[in-house]
Amino acid sequence: MSRHRRPITAAAGALAVAASVGGCGLFGQPENKSAELSEWFTVTSPVFRDGQDLPPRYGCTTYPGGQGKTPPLRWSGTPNGTRSYAIVVDDPDASGGARVHWVIAGIGGTVNELVEDARLDRTVEGLTTEDKAGYAPPCPPKGERHRYRFTIYALDHPEPFADGAALKDSLPAIARHTIGRGRIIGNFGGN
Repeated sequence: MSRHRRPITAAAGALAVAASVGGCGLFGQPENKSAELSEWFTVTSPVFRDGQDLPPRYGCTTYPGGQGKTPPLRWSGTPNGTRSYAIVVDDPDASGGARVHWVIAGIGGTVNELVEDARLDRTVEGLTTEDKAGYAPPCPPKGERHRYRFTIYALDHPEPFADGAALKDSLPAIARHTIGRGRIIGNFGGN
């Protein structure tokens, strides 16, 4: 379980992911202070602990046992005023900089968990680093062990970007509307 209580800079969270994609910053400072002052909340999973290994079924199908499923996630301690949630999954250990594996938003503000392999209605998905919408499961090169960050953002807006938005649009939109965030990290690969 990961729980942090600290102010963060504007370059943290979604901004850090976006700035590292492609090796250069994609946008500037947030339009409001929410990205700077957001509170951290707790994110857990019933199938892995923060900083530990993701079970094989959550990896890509090129790995033994890989089924490409999204892991179940739970969150608590979110701030008042949350209208929706967004989730960004990224791999900070990828060659050439962080790779974004999933950008989803519009998850209802009363929701506090996702089940395994969740299929959500009334949500929007942004494009990944590979310019594809949808979840791209962990799939590091054989022999490499990577960290996968599942960051959940509490937002003050019901749907901050349009379906199919590019990273340069979706991540700044999430940053502009963030009032809280939480993260759990799972490791995958290495064999």
